[in-house]
Amino acid sequence: MRNITNNNSLKSVSINNGLVRDHNDFETKIALANTSIEKGNWDGAYPYLKAAVEMNPDYAQGYNHLGIYYTRMKKYAEAIDNFKKALQNDFALTEAHYNLAYLYMERKEYTTALPHFKEVVLANPDDYETYYLMGICCIHSNMEKEAESFFSEAHRLKPEYIAPAIYLCKLLIKKNDYTRAKNILLYIHMSDSSIPEVNFLLGIIYKIEKKYTRAMQYLRETLLKDKNNTEAYNLLGECCIESGMDKQAETFFSMAVKLDNSFVEAFYNLGNLYYKQEKYENAIFTLEEYMKTKEASDTINALWSDNTQTNNDTLVLLYNILGHCYKMAKNPLKARSIWEKSLAIQPQQQDIKDALSKLPQSSRLQKRISLVID
Repeated sequence: MRNITNNNSLKSVSINNGLVRDHNDFETKIALANTSIEKGNWDGAYPYLKAAVEMNPDYAQGYNHLGIYYTRMKKYAEAIDNFKKALQNDFALTEAHYNLAYLYMERKEYTTALPHFKEVVLANPDDYETYYLMGICCIHSNMEKEAESFFSEAHRLKPEYIAPAIYLCKLLIKKNDYTRAKNILLYIHMSDSSIPEVNFLLGIIYKIEKKYTRAMQYLRETLLKDKNNTEAYNLLGECCIESGMDKQAETFFSMAVKLDNSFVEAFYNLGNLYYKQEKYENAIFTLEEYMKTKEASDTINALWSDNTQTNNDTLVLLYNILGHCYKMAKNPLKARSIWEKSLAIQPQQQDIKDALSKLPQSSRLQKRISLVID
């Protein structure tokens, strides 16, 4: 909420001569309300604000302050109503636009908040914080192009403001604009090298650029401040694999799955590493641990929603490598069962179809075929 006390002075109050009978009493109510607000005593200000808007229904700042009061009391419908009344009386009151937009944003009504934030930056073009909030609203409204513009403006106005710079860099990485993202991040890093998210994003960029040593440097810096960053552990493991450091990769992947037993990419990476090392039993144990967690999670999610989301591409890879592990461990029945699950998700996998066709038939299936022939 914004409360600019300079705008609360008596000089700024427009008095409706036809409605306000006692100007002195009206001004006294405003003065008492403002004194309480300056002391942070909104409960004390409330009766004076209420009396002031009853005496002068055109008193926009009074409605704005009542909106703040009701917001603090978590009476959001009343807050919205009073902010709207403030704007009906004075559409140029940017505080009320900001407060109403912020309240809509808190209620996740992002597209409703945006027009009011726009009024704020039209009146105050240097308001970098509001540009940032507009970017957040756009992110939540799937308006990434607009979000990039707002975050860019916030960053231009105040380059040392970290939050919009981070969001901007994430969007730039997503659209493969690594050079611009890296330049922004390195600029921030020069001022403060300890920000975990800056180090993490630099690690991602350098990994994408196949500069694994530098990527590992930044990812390690990330973990010094954020010891539970599972993605950093997983990315470190991937960098180690590319650098021929399998033992270290195993440690990092193991840490990632220990911290997050639903992190399918880390489970796949660890299982795949064991498979390449011909540690098939280790791979099976690792991948089956994920499958147990996933099945339990799917069961719970199904109780609450019919639309459970899974990263099917990675899941298919996991099924496929698990099937290969069972095959190499001389368990064709399990290999068949796993590969059939994989094909149920992605039926057009010719390599898995070929692998499945080369598995020996089970004795039960052979007996059933024999009976049909007989």
